[in-house]
Amino acid sequence: MYTKNEPIRKLIQRNKVIIAAHRGTCGGNVVQNTSLAYKNSLLHGADMIEVDAAMTTDGVFYAFHNGEEKIEYGIEQDIRTLSSKEVDEMYTLNCLGQRTKQKAERLEDVLEHFKDKCLINIDRSWFYWDKIIEVIKKSQMQGQVLLKSGVEEELLQKLEEIGEDIMYMPIMKDIKEWDIVKKYNINVAAAELIFKDLDSPFVQPDFMKELHDLGIAPWVNAITLDDDTVLSGRLDDNNAIKNGFEDNWGKLIELGFEIIQTDWPALVKGFVAK
Repeated sequence: MYTKNEPIRKLIQRNKVIIAAHRGTCGGNVVQNTSLAYKNSLLHGADMIEVDAAMTTDGVFYAFHNGEEKIEYGIEQDIRTLSSKEVDEMYTLNCLGQRTKQKAERLEDVLEHFKDKCLINIDRSWFYWDKIIEVIKKSQMQGQVLLKSGVEEELLQKLEEIGEDIMYMPIMKDIKEWDIVKKYNINVAAAELIFKDLDSPFVQPDFMKELHDLGIAPWVNAITLDDDTVLSGRLDDNNAIKNGFEDNWGKLIELGFEIIQTDWPALVKGFVAK
């Protein structure tokens, strides 16, 4: 394992905390995972956009989170079972369920649009790393893109073989996974830590110090996906809005997190900048 993560470290030095916008910033007639949502998140103060990836049957990548088809299109079919022609003919729904004139966008177009403008975390790409890494290298965006995946040895081996210069972030739910990650010669630039409560070994000072000493940025999901899913010990967006920024986002920063993923980048930006 080695780290070649200057873009992330420089941004943390400048801003203290990197704010990652979950699927962009959507609402109203701005649809998630579109260039409009990503640009909106940057206008709200985000430093990084999170872009989901899905591949059609003919090998075309779209910025889309499969599983959201009913919400975004009103259909039950997985986008990955459709052709690019079929996807290109579909219009999305907005948050009110109204049909828009917006469509899912091709991943290469999104990357080109935001080249040199912000950091980009590509999620759900581990199914197709051979092709995704080829796209990143073709775009010459290795210093801008952060890939992520769960800790699976097959994926780490693949990354070691073809993506040694790609910034990578393991998604970890168990401290034992960290020992697996350290076995591989991959560029671990950040670490996404999932924890139920503050007794988790992930948020103890010794582990945070280990990551910081290695130059690896701890990432926390402050996003509140629903009322039951716990990603950050309930120090999340909903509780920050309800009970106070300092006791939630502030606590996450105090614990040592350097990247906060949120659905409300403007609020986090204002809090961090105060």
